[in-house]
Amino acid sequence: MNGRSRLSPTMDRFLVMRFMEPFVFSLGAFSAVYVLGDFFDRFDELVQYEGLNWVGLEYFLLKLPLIVSQLLPIACLVGVLLAFALLNRSGEVLAFQGLGISRLEMAAPVLVVALLISLFDFGFSETVVPITTRQARHIYTVQIKKGVEKGVFAFRRLWLRSRDGFLSVDRYDGRQPPRLYGITFFHLGPDHNLVDVHKAESATWDGRLWRPSNAHLLRIGDDGSVNALTEGSFPIDFRPADFILVRLDPEEFSLGELNHYIHSLRRKGLAPGGYVVDRDLKYATPLACLIMVALGVALSMDPLPRHMSLGRSFGLGLLIGFGYWVVLGFTSSFGHSGVIPAWLAAWLPNAVFATIAVSIFLFGEEH
Repeated sequence: MNGRSRLSPTMDRFLVMRFMEPFVFSLGAFSAVYVLGDFFDRFDELVQYEGLNWVGLEYFLLKLPLIVSQLLPIACLVGVLLAFALLNRSGEVLAFQGLGISRLEMAAPVLVVALLISLFDFGFSETVVPITTRQARHIYTVQIKKGVEKGVFAFRRLWLRSRDGFLSVDRYDGRQPPRLYGITFFHLGPDHNLVDVHKAESATWDGRLWRPSNAHLLRIGDDGSVNALTEGSFPIDFRPADFILVRLDPEEFSLGELNHYIHSLRRKGLAPGGYVVDRDLKYATPLACLIMVALGVALSMDPLPRHMSLGRSFGLGLLIGFGYWVVLGFTSSFGHSGVIPAWLAAWLPNAVFATIAVSIFLFGEEH
């Protein structure tokens, strides 16, 4: 025994509760502001389509899991900054340090909770968020705006129903100009028999029509014979907006679905594009909860603690959180465009902010 005081389980619980109270409050406040902002942003459409009713309420409730998942990192950061601002103001951090308790020992229970929040965020984003986000979009598009879903996402492909057949697409790329990859159109006759099959490697939207590349036609004879023909046109009577409606956003995929979709595209010789970045982000983003808490702890606990007011702590949390999402936005955009590798686009923000947190903590230890 060296006689140095250590944190007891009671003090661990005390520090955890001091963190959880502002964390839960921040998460609730940010979620409420987000929902209100979304409500006022869609207010004109809700009035126009008579969505100010229970269906509209259901839509916002179903969006809440996605909102909570996205706000967890910044709520963690603000929560830890507010918690230690309160502890610093009451002199409790100085009391701990006077007893010889290190900053790392004080940070450890809070970091453990932050790790658990990161694991919860990962699991929550893989189970609840995809289901509720898909249902929210369906309610808004079909029940509120009275739209018609012309297709579905099934078997890792986009399927759309037209007047005289079915269109199947491996991948839709919404970047300008919009492109389709792996296209098959099954043309049906008046009695719903298969007349011919149009296939194309890809097609590009020119503002009015889809211009196919490497297109050919399989004509089905009455006797069941098949004749292969080359054609320069393609019977796609859908516009890019129809594919946007059917295509799932990354948050509507589970990790397993996204992995299967990427592997399916690669097996067919198609580039998965930004979907690889979206997959890596599903691993990297939840870890931001732990990194934000580590950064907040490093900023809050100097050898002689800074007496940061609650207002400054709250503002600093918002500023750092905004900076993280700005960096993530830049790197993910570069990743989607192929400028940098997918893994770098997803993990670079975490690496940058984790390095900042460790550097601040170690620099403070030297004083």
